[in-house]
Amino acid sequence: MTPIELKIINVLPKDSRKLLEIGRQTFYDAFGPPYNTPENIDYYLNQSFTLEKITSEVLNPESQFFFTLYKDEIIGYFKLNTGKAQTELIKGESIEIERIYVIKEYQGKGIGQQLLDTIILIAKHQKKDFIWLGVWDENTDAIRFYERNGFKTFDKHSFMLGTDKQTDIMMKLVL
Repeated sequence: MTPIELKIINVLPKDSRKLLEIGRQTFYDAFGPPYNTPENIDYYLNQSFTLEKITSEVLNPESQFFFTLYKDEIIGYFKLNTGKAQTELIKGESIEIERIYVIKEYQGKGIGQQLLDTIILIAKHQKKDFIWLGVWDENTDAIRFYERNGFKTFDKHSFMLGTDKQTDIMMKLVL
């Protein structure tokens, strides 16, 4: 498959509303019905994807957001955390992929691979020892994708989606 030409740009505070829109859309598409109840998804989105919360995350110096553009259209984004912004404090110099999403119409075109390759370059440039992430244990396609890219399971943690306690598999790639 020939990679499509992407442009990856930093998200700035003035872009928070656009980030909120794509964040809500891609999270709903990935985890909404039939995977989770509408009530649990709505609750989570209304807690975690508000303009105030997203803006605060964009302003955090230990977090970085990037938009993925194709022909000047935003088709995805990812969020990286370092230091205390990481959702788990793990020993070592690490970078966390907290979010990596591509809108539905562009999935299956190798974009996720291009984004992961970019993240690996960023982590190496920042002289990190490893990259880690949490992935829902029921998202077998994502787990297989990360395994194909050399990620190994090292732990798990709980994640609350509304009233549903779910399990995330924690995976890492040593650089």
